[in-house]
Parts: sequence; structure tokens; C-alpha cells
Amino acid sequence: MTETQKKFDKIENKLRVRYSKLSKVFLIIAFLFTIWIVFAALGVFILEKGPDWALLTLDNWVYAWCVLIGFFIVLELFFYFHYVFVRNRRLEQEKPRSESYRGKRLYVYTHPRGVEGGIFSKTYIQIDGYSMLRLRTLMIPPGDLWSKKEEK
Repeated sequence: MTETQKKFDKIENKLRVRYSKLSKVFLIIAFLFTIWIVFAALGVFILEKGPDWALLTLDNWVYAWCVLIGFFIVLELFFYFHYVFVRNRRLEQEKPRSESYRGKRLYVYTHPRGVEGGIFSKTYIQIDGYSMLRLRTLMIPPGDLWSKKEEK
């Protein structure tokens, strides 16, 4: 994993944790506000207190609740789109870059797969007018190189 991938992973994980905590806080605040509105409505209708016994009228509390929920929804949408933007940037960084050779798209095949080091031969084969294939074949494994170097 490269340094930029580690950086993007760290940023993505930090955003996921931060945004999930903020979402939970928003839910708790909205739930408590809803309980307060129910309590204010019970005071007005059941206990027959005045319409503005809780500093505001019941209509104003409901309007404030709507504004608060709307604000939370906008913030949640911002969190979601920001997280998706960061994730897409990370995925774009991880995508292999397409190579070209003499103006043609180059496909690379390495045999055996997953071998690091050693000496490889490279053979170019034209597939069609727009594509080339580069075969990388392991000629000398990395173990043979190191053992010969140590013997000297």
C-alpha cells in the first residue's frame, strides 16, 4: 500500500468515525426535542396551561423542530456527499493507470504472477491496430540472484 493510499484510508476512516458520531448526536437532539414538543403539547391540551407556558407557543415549537430537522438533514447530506467524494478519490488513486506504447494501449501480463524482484524478459506482441501486449517472463528468480551474490 502506497503512502497516498494510506493517507486516504486514514482520512476516510476518520471521516467515517466523525460523521457517524455527529449523526448519533443529531438523532439524540432530535429525539429530545420531539419529547419536549410532546411535553409542551400535553401541558397545553391535558393540563390546560396557557398556550405560551413553555416560552413559545406550540406552533412555534413545531416550526423550530421543523427548522432543526431540516438543518440536520442538510448536514447529513453534506456528510454523505463529502464521504463519497473522499472515497471516490481514493478509488481513483488505486486504479491502475493505463499504459501506452507507441500510441497504442498496452496490456501487461507477468508470468509467474506476484513475483517481486529477479530478472524479467519483456516481449511486445501487437494484438490489433490499437492494442499491444507486453509479456514479462521471469528469467532469473530473486533467490538465485541473492545466493550467487553471497557466494562471491
